[in-house]
Amino acid sequence: MKKFFLFSIVILHSYFLLAQQYEDFGFVRDLSVVVKDSLLNDLADPWGGGMNSCQFSQIDLNQDGIKDLFVFDRNSNKILTFINKGTHDSVNYVYAPEYRDKFPAMHDWVMLVDYNHDGKEDIFTSSSSYGGIAVYKNISDAGGLKFTLVANEIYEKEDTTSSTVPVILYANTVDWPVIADMDNDGDIDIMAYSVFGSSIEYYKNISMEKYGIPDSLDFIKQDYCWGNFVVSSVDNQITLDSCTLDKSPDPDPDIKDGSRHVGSTLLALDLNGDGVKDLLIGDVGYPGIIRLNNSGTTTNANITSQDSIFPSNSKKINLLSMPAPCYLDVDNDSVKDLILSPFDGGQNVSENIKSCWYYKNTGTNSSPVFEYQYDNFLQKDMIDVGSGAYPVLYDYDGDGLLDLFIGNYGVFNSYYYSYYVLNSTYISKIALYKNIGTKTSPKFQFITNDFANISSRKLNNVIPTFGDIDGDGITEMIIGKATGYIDLYKNTAPQGSPMNMVLIDTNYQGIHVGHPSTQNAPSSTPQLVDLDGDSLLDLVIGERNGNLDYFRNTGTKTNPIFTLMNDTLGGVLVSQKAISNYGYSIPCFFKDSTGKFRLFVGSETGGIYYYKDIENHLQKGQHFTLVDSNYLYIYEGGYSGIAVGNLNNDNYPDMIIGNYSGGVSYFKGMHPNLAGINEYASTNFINAELYPNPSDKDIFIKFPANLDIENSNLRLFDLMGRSIPYKISKSGTTFTIDVSSFANGIYFYSVSGIEKNSQKGFSSSGKFIVAH
Repeated sequence: MKKFFLFSIVILHSYFLLAQQYEDFGFVRDLSVVVKDSLLNDLADPWGGGMNSCQFSQIDLNQDGIKDLFVFDRNSNKILTFINKGTHDSVNYVYAPEYRDKFPAMHDWVMLVDYNHDGKEDIFTSSSSYGGIAVYKNISDAGGLKFTLVANEIYEKEDTTSSTVPVILYANTVDWPVIADMDNDGDIDIMAYSVFGSSIEYYKNISMEKYGIPDSLDFIKQDYCWGNFVVSSVDNQITLDSCTLDKSPDPDPDIKDGSRHVGSTLLALDLNGDGVKDLLIGDVGYPGIIRLNNSGTTTNANITSQDSIFPSNSKKINLLSMPAPCYLDVDNDSVKDLILSPFDGGQNVSENIKSCWYYKNTGTNSSPVFEYQYDNFLQKDMIDVGSGAYPVLYDYDGDGLLDLFIGNYGVFNSYYYSYYVLNSTYISKIALYKNIGTKTSPKFQFITNDFANISSRKLNNVIPTFGDIDGDGITEMIIGKATGYIDLYKNTAPQGSPMNMVLIDTNYQGIHVGHPSTQNAPSSTPQLVDLDGDSLLDLVIGERNGNLDYFRNTGTKTNPIFTLMNDTLGGVLVSQKAISNYGYSIPCFFKDSTGKFRLFVGSETGGIYYYKDIENHLQKGQHFTLVDSNYLYIYEGGYSGIAVGNLNNDNYPDMIIGNYSGGVSYFKGMHPNLAGINEYASTNFINAELYPNPSDKDIFIKFPANLDIENSNLRLFDLMGRSIPYKISKSGTTFTIDVSSFANGIYFYSVSGIEKNSQKGFSSSGKFIVAH
């Protein structure tokens, strides 16, 4: 299906929360809106949301017997899911976001591996414990895709008879470990870098030895220095034959001071058909992959040669930073291919617009031959503008249809090293997609990825806003930028013609947001909007600190003068101090069908803040009404930007959301009251008592005595809106939730049910913080 609902009824299985939060309209995700590329071909998945630093795995999402595609984008800890159409010898996937919330909340890295050989891929991911590995078992059945947590950490033992307390099997969050059958005995082993050194430790799974079946997670440390090599702590140099007789690493000169190598990606696979696994290794800050050839055995690995030009038979991998190699069959020919994408956790160091490289395996699974195909796997099928996507809807050519502009943080441009540290440069652009549809059916056509030649100025974090500020009937453009200042562009095209924007004024009217003006990248995210109803366009500017600044137009229709009236407009603040000191607010004021202002604000966390009661609350100290700080639990990725406009000429505004992965998502506006959803004649919202908050062990939610708690429905969600598993007990009118295994962060609950006597529905929602 091309559409699926993102109402609270779908995410929360409760209509009541939605009705409480937003009484004017709802939204439905719409994947059917056509977008054409520069050659007038339809993009396969234009609204896929972009991709930056991705990890790829296969799993059967829809249980049709065909392995589909799971993608984890580390830039925003974002999940993307794609259905495989199964066309032989062809890459043919369709974006299917309805499967995303079937997965638990995860961070840093994710691998899907069938550890118990039941034909269903399980989840291995970074745990809430520092350096730990969490495992979720795939328990999917006829009811659909399901996972259950089986281990929040994996433990190691010194030997098979040890009775000592086990220690956590260590896997640093900045490394991409190996989870594979290294000794070919049928169970899954693990390899990861040691805590203090630059060697790779090998953990053997003894499930087959102990139980005769591969369904357990029992590991012993088999080798302290697998392959007999170490990696330098300051660069990507590999020193062979570097282990002592006791198999501990023999440090090279630049790690003898105790410093360790941090940041590597590993892939173990047989590269020459000898039945012994070799190794591909990427390194933080470097663009290539090094091949390590294993001349040892399945039980005693020995790396005897290396090749830094990989693959030597095809285009060398050159992908910043720290490419993570993934080995999976993506073209349905039963032979595993190679997909690579940056693993580096830094947001501003890696390639971002051509960051998913595809090498087809023209050999076999046991002796692969990798042939380069292209560098934008899946990205070529969607709108992807690099890092950051800040959509704006405005009529570009005077035809009465809203066109789509997309600003960005920047597109990867170049890199250099300073004292062994990678530094990258990015250049902002504005993309333009013209609406070539009708007033009731939008359709977009790519026009340019560099509107107004913005790239020539080498700026960062450019966000446009449009409006006629000088009364000549022709639209001007104002852009925000990373410095906190704004610039003015004049449209030199005749009225009703496509825009031709020319730079008129840098640091326009001396307006600056962020304090002090010299602070690093305070950011400015402007919107032109007549807030006070005097027919003059005012300026509202978001900034890094998460607030909004209101500059009222105190000039005339032909001579605008923007005067700062309020630097805490509406009490808006979108920063989440438990996560970051900043908020990166991006305002989007719009009017509903009754003509009242509403406000969506994008944020660093990716949550959408929704405010109403805007009119008559513009003075300092006055607050808008915050309806929701995580609107409809929509999460499309971090650094959300929102554009709202009526694209199909109905009574409800539509919404386009951008995110830091450089893509956009389309949501059609509609009335929230759907037939069959409202189960009760009326509902009451209940403010429950929640304590302690924050907590590291238990959270208690206490309700009034007149509510039927025993038969109520409780759901928990992470900050990204994904449903998370939990352990709960009920006593009287109190829920007790065990949060001891939760990662630190912000969580949300939703409860719905009925009152005992009146049989009326009730709902309750809130948030809590887990802090260990």
